[in-house]
Amino acid sequence: MIRLTGKVVADVRSARTGRLLRRIRQKNLIVLTGRDFVRDLLFGDVLGGLTTFKVGTGSTAVTAGDTALVASVLSDVFTTITKASGQLVIKYYLGSGSANGNTLAEVGIFAAGAVMFARVVLGSTIVKTSSVTVTFTWTITIAGA
Repeated sequence: MIRLTGKVVADVRSARTGRLLRRIRQKNLIVLTGRDFVRDLLFGDVLGGLTTFKVGTGSTAVTAGDTALVASVLSDVFTTITKASGQLVIKYYLGSGSANGNTLAEVGIFAAGAVMFARVVLGSTIVKTSSVTVTFTWTITIAGA
């Protein structure tokens, strides 16, 4: 059996000094549409890969049936995506000029911008202002049972 798991680390930094203010670690849920996406890839369907990072303000608990963020405020392409043995590492940098005035509570990754692969509600919210930046690192691990 193959297991897909994921974890998100959000590093909140001072935009002025780069000093780490806070680190949030959270496990995610790979939702049903994400699992179906993997199934379709294994079947041979040509779908493209994971491409889009979204942040939002919704705090509703994650469920396997989620297909979108509860309250998306920003959608963008990944900053980087890299492969390692048994892992896919996605990074997204949220600069000081983006998503300001929002209390960020949820993040998700999507294929082709529309198909949700995974979602997480952060363990603590991030009040986004121009004085902070956030680097999200999302690690998806593919492991045997």
